[in-house]
This record gives sequence, structure tokens and C-alpha cells, in this order.
Amino acid sequence: MAEPVIEREEVVALLFNVSDIVAALSRIERCSRRMMARKRLTEAERAALRAERERMLANAARTRELAERAQAKLDAKTSQR
Repeated sequence: MAEPVIEREEVVALLFNVSDIVAALSRIERCSRRMMARKRLTEAERAALRAERERMLANAARTRELAERAQAKLDAKTSQR
């Protein structure tokens, strides 16, 4: 059996990261709509929005790292042929 290009754990991590990014974007969008309707966010809402953005950026960075690792494995496997 051929060695997988990307490990199962990496695929699961990618899916969870993408899912979390989508959820964060949805929460940010809802918060943005409230902000536009009211023109101002409370300090707690601003802090929550910043935290969501930071979490999303961290997940995006991890997702990119996993994807780059998988691409490197694929490139190495291709160059061995």
C-alpha cells in the first residue's frame, strides 16, 4: 500500500481549522451587522471581535502550514519517481 501524501491526523486538523475559520467569519459578520445597525460596539463586543479575528488568523496559519507540509511531501514523492 502506498504511503499517504498527507496523514489522516493532518486531514482532520485541516477540516477542523477550516470549520473553525468559517464559524469565526460567521460570528464576525453578525457582529459587523450589529455594529452597522448601531454604529458602535461595546468594549466587550470589540474584545470578542478581536479574539475571534485572532483565532481565525491562527487557524488559517495552521491550515496553511499543514497544506504546505502536504505539498512538500507530494513534491518529494513526485521528484523520487
